[in-house]
Parts: sequence; structure tokens; C-alpha cells
Amino acid sequence: MGDCLKVGGPPDRPDVARVECGSTASNFKVISTVQDTDQCPSDADSYYATRSSFSSTGTTVCMDIDWVIGDCMSIDPDNGRDPLRVDCNDASVPHRQRATQILAKVANVDQCATGVGYAYDERQFTVCVEDVS
Repeated sequence: MGDCLKVGGPPDRPDVARVECGSTASNFKVISTVQDTDQCPSDADSYYATRSSFSSTGTTVCMDIDWVIGDCMSIDPDNGRDPLRVDCNDASVPHRQRATQILAKVANVDQCATGVGYAYDERQFTVCVEDVS
């Protein structure tokens, strides 16, 4: 838990590498490792499952976007691709959002100064963002 990852590629064969949290390569933070996908928190941003080639056992890595206050992520509104950490000033990148604050014990974007964000109901926190593009 707490490790960060660079995740890309197709959902059925993700390309995953451990990276430094908050780095330009990082797009997800590991929140838990469980046996089955339905054991991930219901408000987790994503997950990927691994299976052993030698047995039927596997693990699932539950993940949240690696938000960093003041940094930007490109978030596909259709969830067709993984989020990417991007330069906030790069106008060629679509769907840029800057993290402005993370509110603990609040699962409601109405508490965000911008009124925009991502509420995590099960774990009771909210990531407030502002649209840059």
C-alpha cells in the first residue's frame, strides 16, 4: 500500500511499473492488494488483476489516481484511457485538471471551492480540482 505505479496498455494486459509517487510517470497509487476485484473499495478509481501461470491463484491491486496538489492530470471523461500526469500549461493535452485540495472526512464536491472534484463515498474524502482545459 502507498506505492505508486505507471499503468498503461490495454485492460486485459496492462503494462505496470513501480515509480516514485508524484513523479511525472506516476498515474496511480496503490490503496490495497486483495484476492478478488470485489474486495476493492467500491470507490477505488481502478484496479488490475494478476494470475499466476503456475496456479489458479491471483491478486488484485486496487488503485486511486495519484493526485498531487498543484499538479495536473489528463482525465478521460469517458474512461477510455488511463489518467496521465501532464504539464498544466500544455494546451495540446485535453481534459487537464489541477488538484486544488484534498478534503478528509468529506465525500461531497459541494465543499470544493471550485465545485468540481471527485468524491470517495466509502472512504470519506474528496479530491477538489479545477478544469484547466
